[in-house]
Amino acid sequence: MDTSDYHKIRQLFDDYLRMYSSRDDLLTTYFSDNFSGFTGGGDFLVKDREEWVAITRQDFAQVKEPLTIKLKDLAIQSLADTIAVATGFFTIQLPIKDHILSRETARLVLIFRNESTGWKISHSSISIPYYLVRAGEVYPMQELEERNKFLEELVIERTRQLSEANARLQRTNEELEKEIVEHRHAEEALRESEVHYRLLAEEASDVIWQLDSDYRFTYISPADERLRGFKADEVIGRHVFEFLNEEGITELQKMARIRLEAEQRGKMLGTQTFEAQHQCKDGRWIWVEISYTSKRDAYGAVTGFHGISREITERKERDKELLKIEKLESLGALAGGIAHDFNNILTGIMGNISFAQMFLDPAHKSHRPLVEAEKASVRAGELAHQLLTFARGGEPVKKLFSLQHLINESISLFLRGSNVKGIIEIPDSIHAVEADEGQMNQAFHNIIINAAQSMPEGGTLTVTAQNEMLYNANTMNLPGGSYVRLSFADQGSGISDAHLKKIFDPYFTTKADGNGLGLASVHSIVSRHGGHIGVNSVTGKGTTFTIHLPSIGKTYSKHQTSSVTPTTGAHSGGAILLMDDEEMIRDMTAEMLEYLGYQITTCDNGATAITEYSAAMKSGSPFAAVIMDLTIPGGMGGKEAAQQILVIDPKACLIVSSGYSNDPIMSDYSSYGFNAAIAKPYKMMEFEQLLSAVLPAR
Repeated sequence: MDTSDYHKIRQLFDDYLRMYSSRDDLLTTYFSDNFSGFTGGGDFLVKDREEWVAITRQDFAQVKEPLTIKLKDLAIQSLADTIAVATGFFTIQLPIKDHILSRETARLVLIFRNESTGWKISHSSISIPYYLVRAGEVYPMQELEERNKFLEELVIERTRQLSEANARLQRTNEELEKEIVEHRHAEEALRESEVHYRLLAEEASDVIWQLDSDYRFTYISPADERLRGFKADEVIGRHVFEFLNEEGITELQKMARIRLEAEQRGKMLGTQTFEAQHQCKDGRWIWVEISYTSKRDAYGAVTGFHGISREITERKERDKELLKIEKLESLGALAGGIAHDFNNILTGIMGNISFAQMFLDPAHKSHRPLVEAEKASVRAGELAHQLLTFARGGEPVKKLFSLQHLINESISLFLRGSNVKGIIEIPDSIHAVEADEGQMNQAFHNIIINAAQSMPEGGTLTVTAQNEMLYNANTMNLPGGSYVRLSFADQGSGISDAHLKKIFDPYFTTKADGNGLGLASVHSIVSRHGGHIGVNSVTGKGTTFTIHLPSIGKTYSKHQTSSVTPTTGAHSGGAILLMDDEEMIRDMTAEMLEYLGYQITTCDNGATAITEYSAAMKSGSPFAAVIMDLTIPGGMGGKEAAQQILVIDPKACLIVSSGYSNDPIMSDYSSYGFNAAIAKPYKMMEFEQLLSAVLPAR
């Protein structure tokens, strides 16, 4: 039974007691159509719902004043997916002074069924000491009280007439007969109760058990064999510590200390709950939620324990997965900020290197060191790009495409020239996905490269795909719906259990020249697309990565879009407004553009850029183009400034620049009013080609 159903049933049980005690006729609406129940002391079975409703209303009419019901203990168990039972022990105080029933404990058993309209009560049974029923103490009526009073007066009158000896003998005989009858009925009720509860215990999905005061099993239900594989005779007599790991033993000892400390303060604890790992017969460990209560003798001393164990392994795995996602998201936010600043620094380095190369002959001694420095800067830029992909700032720019086409291209490109053979088993019926094609390509690249590096002597990498429908309750904690399941299976060296838990952690790597961002980026990309990635590996036999991505539930043939390559030509020169918050980048870029023949005006935020552009328009010397940084900490960035400049001049030529190269605006700049985009870090040649493409030639 999940937590939601448990709370619903607990609420129904509480509502039942509340409405019964307040004599509320609304109680009858809680009965199912096929209701049955035992009346009074449990000696008459009613199988018709309407008859039970009539009995209930007759009860309410006889005693109209509210009753006081005090719940002493409650147990709720699931008998099947749609059936649950709640057993409660309580005292009831009728509106009669010193009523005998208030000193006795009654038991109420309600069986619930989950019907189309929700949980309903399908059976009710209340058990009280039988002699109270016989004495008319359960439903006292005014007529009954008057009759009893009249009978008492008759008894008093008769007693006066009888001799003392006969009266004493008669009373003695009556008491003996009554005790014999009560004893016989009590034994029958006890046997029925034992059979009933044993049936419940044996059919319950949760494990029901009993321990003695030394924590040794004295009973365990058959559900334990279904859960852990142990037969009852393999468990009974053994100490509970034999089945717990060290953390579980420590937790149980902690609960025992809490109970003892409470008892020293004069407080008797009720049900205690904790979580621990249990060992199965086959050696596996599973997580179990344990709820137990102490059994006590008449003096309050603990004589043993009884409780219920429920497996929660799947829930613990989901909690661990959510915690890992939260950690990755926190690191992603940090990585995004670092990568953005790193790109700004690289922009200054690469820009100045490419600018310096313009003044050097290839034969100059400084030319080769500058080329090597530029290559190192490009490598650093690639690292920054991986950081951005891992970071939350690099949100995917999604479009509809076929994974089959992208996988074919990735395998062909990344395994070309290697001794690893790629086998692709993807049917034409595979559904299309809506995703960022570039980010997916990078994720596949990282997995394929890892597979190839794990097979230095050669081998095969098999990629398979299939359509899959997931329901809401799944181990990956994904929303229900249509998915495509991709599997990348290699024949490499495999991954050890110790490393398997860390492979998606940022900067974790087992390679001497690795940076530990490859698989972290894959995890981040898949998660941002609403998917899930898992891994299974056997050392020495290979590794399989499995990716689930949401699909559109049908195929799609247009798997790629055409790309537009800017044309180059002679630049036209002219005035350019350059906006960037980094002084180093403004100075370096301005110097490069002036060398290319443009007149440069610089500013450090969007508000100033708007003012400068407006003033240039009014003076009759408008800017030919505006280059704007997308992100300005603490000020107006390029996106907001572009919207206002286009209001001033709808024909303005706007170029967006950013260290977040995979920002949606950079990939879809035209939707935000820009004519072109250039990602940091950039080279002088890239700027020259870009401006030649967007500005008209002379």
